[in-house]
Amino acid sequence: MQRVIGWLAAAIIVTFVFGSAYFTLQQLGRRAANDAPTAAAAAQVAVMGFPAPSAPRLELTPDSGVFVIVYGADNQPMSGTATLHGTLPVLPAGVLEAARRSGSDAVSWQPEPGLRIAVVARPAGDQVVVAGQSLKPTEDRNWMVLIFLSAAWLGSMIVLALGYGATEIIRGRSLRYPRLPMGLV
Repeated sequence: MQRVIGWLAAAIIVTFVFGSAYFTLQQLGRRAANDAPTAAAAAQVAVMGFPAPSAPRLELTPDSGVFVIVYGADNQPMSGTATLHGTLPVLPAGVLEAARRSGSDAVSWQPEPGLRIAVVARPAGDQVVVAGQSLKPTEDRNWMVLIFLSAAWLGSMIVLALGYGATEIIRGRSLRYPRLPMGLV
């Protein structure tokens, strides 16, 4: 029974290690999704007060890249480089207010089913600059990490099961065929 407990403890430890690795890699990937929007928001805040360059607007899709939208004091979009169904999207007012209170806010925003966006909001006077990008590439990488780690975990469980089986076979043989002392052979 103690041998079984030892092997089960090893399986639990291996499971914990792979689970922790997935959680860590998933969180690193999600936090990295904020990097480009943070840089875009900082760049926009730096040029506030200058005439905004005319940039083509992209439609927000699961494959869209980095975009910037400036919201006024009334939390309504004033200008931006992205649209949702042809109009500037309206971010929840709580995100804009949190950015004004704390100096920035970073959230995952889902304006509609199937469209998740990493958003960073930074205040600029009474306005708020919001930059974002689709989370689909990050979520696709997370899925691949999950598949790889699951395969490695399954392989580890097979190795543990084979190790347990081998020790039980060896133990069973040693009970059936005890070793003779050296001088009696």
